[in-house]
This record gives sequence, C-alpha cells and structure tokens, in this order.
Amino acid sequence: MQPLKLFATFLFFLLLALTGRPEALLASACDVGGENETQDQLEARLKICEAEIAEQSVLVNNKAREATTIERDIAILKAKIDKARLEINKRNVNIKQLDGGIEVHKREIGTLEQKVGRMQESLAKLMRETRATRDVPAYHFLLSDQTLSSFFLDFDQFVALEGSLRDLFGSIKVAKAQTEGEKSALEVKKRKEAELKAVQEIERQKTQSLQNERDRILKLTKGEEAKYKEVLAEKQRIAAQIKNRIITLTGGGELKFGDALQLARIPEAQTGVRAAFLLAILTQESGLDGVIGRNLGRCFYNTPWSTPTGTVMSSRQKPSFLALMKELGLNPDTTPVSCPISRDGTYGGAMGPSQFMPTTWWDIESETGYKRRVQNITGRPPSPFDNLSAFTGTSLYLSDGLVGCRKTYQTQYSQEACAAAKYYAGGNWSRYLTRYGNPVVDRAIDFQEDIDFLDSQT
Repeated sequence: MQPLKLFATFLFFLLLALTGRPEALLASACDVGGENETQDQLEARLKICEAEIAEQSVLVNNKAREATTIERDIAILKAKIDKARLEINKRNVNIKQLDGGIEVHKREIGTLEQKVGRMQESLAKLMRETRATRDVPAYHFLLSDQTLSSFFLDFDQFVALEGSLRDLFGSIKVAKAQTEGEKSALEVKKRKEAELKAVQEIERQKTQSLQNERDRILKLTKGEEAKYKEVLAEKQRIAAQIKNRIITLTGGGELKFGDALQLARIPEAQTGVRAAFLLAILTQESGLDGVIGRNLGRCFYNTPWSTPTGTVMSSRQKPSFLALMKELGLNPDTTPVSCPISRDGTYGGAMGPSQFMPTTWWDIESETGYKRRVQNITGRPPSPFDNLSAFTGTSLYLSDGLVGCRKTYQTQYSQEACAAAKYYAGGNWSRYLTRYGNPVVDRAIDFQEDIDFLDSQT
C-alpha cells in the first residue's frame, strides 16, 4: 500500500478512535459529505482530501517515468481526472467551512446590532432625563420647599446622569466598531467563498476536458500502439508550438505562452479567475483598436502634456507613484508609464505589464489597493513592474469585478465580458461591454482550447 494511502487510512481510524461515534465515518473519505458536519469533522475530511490528492500526484509522477505507451498515458489521464475530482471535493469542504464561519459572523452581527439598538434607546432616555434636569433653573431651589440636602441629592443625580451618558456613548462606539469589524470579516469570507466556487468551476471544466481527451485517444487509436505513437508525435509537435508562441503583454514586453500560462495559474488557484481569461486581458491584441499598445510605456510621470496639471500624471496619482518609486528603489524620472489616451480620460500614468494606476496599486492616503493582497498570494515583495505581481493584481481586480457581474449575468461569457469591460473602463463599463468585453472573452475561448490541449499532455 502507498504511504499516502496508509496516511489517509490512518486518519480515518484515528478519527473513529477519538470520537467513538459512527457519525465520525462521515469524514472518512474525500467526498461531498453529509449535512451538519462539525468543523472538526470538516477539518478531518479536508486532511484526507489533501492526502488523496497527493497520492494521485505521486501516481502521475511515477507513471510519467515509465516508458510511453497508450496504457501508461490513459492511466495518467485517469489519475489526473481523479485528482481533479478530489480537488472539487476539497473545495466543497472548504466552502462548507466558510459557510459555517459566515453564519457565525451573521449571528454575531445580529447580536451586536440588537445591543447597539438597546443602548441607543437607553441613550435617548438618559438624554431626556438630563435635558429635564438641566432645564430646572438654579433659583428654583430658592423658591421651592426643597431642603438643602434634597437639592444636592438632585445635583448628584444630574452628575450621575452625565457620567452614564459618557459611558453609554463610549459603549455604543465600541459596539459599532465591533459590528463593522464583523461585517468586514463577513465580506472577506463571502469573497473567499465566491473565489473557491470559481476555482471549483475551473476544475470541473478541466475534468471534462481530460475525460474528452481520454475518450478521443481511445476512439482514434482503438488501443493500437502504432497508431498511438503517430497521434502522440503530432500532439507533442502542436504542444511545442503553443508553448513557444510569443505573446505581447498589454503593458509591453513579451513572453512565451507556456511561461505566461505558468504565471497565470498561480493566481487562478486562489482567485478563481481562469488563466485563459487573465491572459486574454493582458495581451496587447485585446487592446481596443490597437490604441492601448501605442500609448504604453512611452511617457514619464512628469512629461509635459496638455492636461490641467501640465503633465502626464494627475496630481492625485503623483504622491502614491513617488512613494512606490521610493519603496522599489526606482528613479521616477526614468520609469516609463502610459501616455494619456484622450478619448478615455485626461491623464496617463498606468504602470507595468497590467497597467495599474498608482492609487489602484496602493493609495498612500487611504492605505487601500491591491499591493498587500498580491503579496498574500505570491509570498514575495509586490511590484506592478514584476510579471507575477502584475498577473496576480489583475486577477484580483477581475475577481472583484466578477462579484457584481455574476449578480447581473448568468453565463460565464457575459460575466467575463462584464468584468473585462470594468477592467478597461471602470464605471463606464456598460459602454464597452460589446466593443471591448466580448472580443476579450472570444480570445479567452481560443486560449482555453490551447490550455486544454496542453493539460491533456502526458
């Protein structure tokens, strides 16, 4: 028995021994699982999924070292299909875990909002009482039948009311901050869940593509080695052509398709933005009428231009750009940025392969942007001029755009066209849905065919 298989089996019996309950069997395999599983059961199932996925990876690697035969390659395709299915099941477990966390945050938000509501009611009551106390003039004591001790008792009550008001104001402020924190955490989990579901859809499509390739080989060769050798040689020739094809990035520079695909797959696994769509966005050919390519990397931030500020870059962008230049150790006067495209805006100043505006990459005033999210995925210092960072930043940007697009459109084609238009035109995206978005997705379809072909290689 394989070591990883033993590990998965060990996890199963360990869980059974620790719980001593039949329901622990729910987490004994990497499958969809049952309803109402605990977080511990989900975690156990997740570990088994990871062990089984690793087992399939080992199987693929071991088979790849064997002599090339139709039997070997069919076995590799089967292992890849099994691995993809396990990845889908793993995502199901991840999504269930997130669902549990989302429900916890929703309940906590509800509790906190009720608490704030009660405190606001108490605050209104205290304010009425305080106002009533303040409205009593000082000479009222002189004209009333109150004793001196009664007057000071009322005064003490007034001071206590004001103290209670201060305490309540502070408590409401804390409770509101906690509520906002819970809402932010909830949004993060919801976004992560959407990303996982998108990754899951990519894995489903990959599984179907691998199954189709396996069936095609069997039908074409009818199990004959000689025919398979001919098919394999042709596949290898086409694969080499695809991998070595040069693509030009929107922000300038060239990459082999195979290298660009490797970069695109790193954020794909985290954001759920398919590599084919990302590459379609980032290649110069998807630029509208070729105008983008003619304006990229040909200016500097302080190049004189007929803009309100007299330079290529707006005053709003300059502080963040200069801070980034200092952070990266680059000379702002010699670092190329895009020139203005008059029909799409007054200013230029976009940076790197993905053409990020400085404040979109990182706004030093609001401390928001994609920089830190990029680093969380790549695990290295981010730079909009670095290919991996640029690819990852664009993937995150598209992922954010897809959130709204999925609510508006039902098909993947329309959703991606919408996200592409948002990437290009921001708030004016609807004007560019057909003109820009559709051609990008058409190009992504072509890329996907190439990617599926490369994935089918054994």
